[in-house]
Amino acid sequence: MIPFFRRDVLFRLILNGIILLVISAAGFLGLASILVGDHAKQAERTMTDWFARDACEAYATTQEEGALAAYPVSIAIYSSNGKRLASSTPEPAGTQLACPDGSGRLVTVGGPRQRPALSRLSVSVAVIVLIVAIGSIPLARSFVKPLRELVATASRFGEGDLSARARIERTDEIGDLAVAFNAMAAKLETRLRAEKELLANISHELRTPLARVRVVLEMAKEEPARAASLLAEISRDLAELERLTDDVLATIQLDFARADGKPAPGLRLRPANVDLTAVLRHAVSRAVEAHPEHEFVLEAAESMPSLQGDAELLRRLFDNLLDNARKYSSGPIVVRAREEGSALVVEVEDSGIGIDRADLDRIFEPFFRTDRSRQRVSGGTGLGLALCRRIAELHLGSITAESSAGKTIVEVRLARATAHGDQKRGGGP
Repeated sequence: MIPFFRRDVLFRLILNGIILLVISAAGFLGLASILVGDHAKQAERTMTDWFARDACEAYATTQEEGALAAYPVSIAIYSSNGKRLASSTPEPAGTQLACPDGSGRLVTVGGPRQRPALSRLSVSVAVIVLIVAIGSIPLARSFVKPLRELVATASRFGEGDLSARARIERTDEIGDLAVAFNAMAAKLETRLRAEKELLANISHELRTPLARVRVVLEMAKEEPARAASLLAEISRDLAELERLTDDVLATIQLDFARADGKPAPGLRLRPANVDLTAVLRHAVSRAVEAHPEHEFVLEAAESMPSLQGDAELLRRLFDNLLDNARKYSSGPIVVRAREEGSALVVEVEDSGIGIDRADLDRIFEPFFRTDRSRQRVSGGTGLGLALCRRIAELHLGSITAESSAGKTIVEVRLARATAHGDQKRGGGP
């Protein structure tokens, strides 16, 4: 029976109410005894003296054995030699006093003649406990019912029902727990669905260059003379596959690094003095070479100060930003770099279809793809901008985006001296 009470919150709350009742009653009696104990004893002595005096007078008047029969307490009159002369009960006991009338007789005064029945006392206690138990049920159920609903909802969610939510509307801590659970479930649902979409996107992105490589190989087999000229196309497709694989692996590794502060397998941050202007110039040159149909403009001072960081990761950051911008830009893509206090700020501006305001806060989330990026002509897995944010945060920096009237500006803010922070976060030497 005890283990059952320990397991079930409903009965534990009811039992707690009964225990509190017992403790309160004991405490009340103890306090009452302390506060009124002396007064009660004085009143008892006064009452005993009164009964003794009245009994002595009653017997002296009647001299009959039944003179004390009507008294509600145990009382008796004795002669000076100890002979019982009259009594209210067969065996009276109590305090012995001398009769104040000078007769030499003695009087004993005890407690009430009729004691309260033990059965009545037991029934009274049982009724009180039952009332407390019944009165505790609504309070106990108000706690237990939402907790059971949370358990059932968590079980459904764990079994794969990603839409399971706790429908609990309360303003107390249990309500806060339900809100927190629903928020966690919503985030997990979004993440899990995004990861499923990632698998589909990666499958598509892998299939496209592989299909092109297959076509080129077939063409080379049919026309051996053209094989050499087709190698460049195969090289571009393989480079695209390599970039996709690198983005996926780098995102996972940086997620590990940021989650527990320890270096992820295969991830080694190598902080050194980095010439940001040179990194930007290299990124723009690569973009021009890969996409000559787009116009890229670099606006940066030649004498910008260096910063402590990983040059390879920073190049990947700006490569991804430029590649993302060219997908949706119909005009020139401008890269601006400036020094602002203790930070170096880089802006990448494109003139294209813009980003919905509702999506601006989410474009840096892993696997998130706006409506415009769902067009299959643009490709992508939704990892490029998420990887950019990881790299910026790894360098104790930040990345934000603004978009209006078809113009989008992505701003990267990097601290100039972050060598110690980089080593701690990335596990570098």
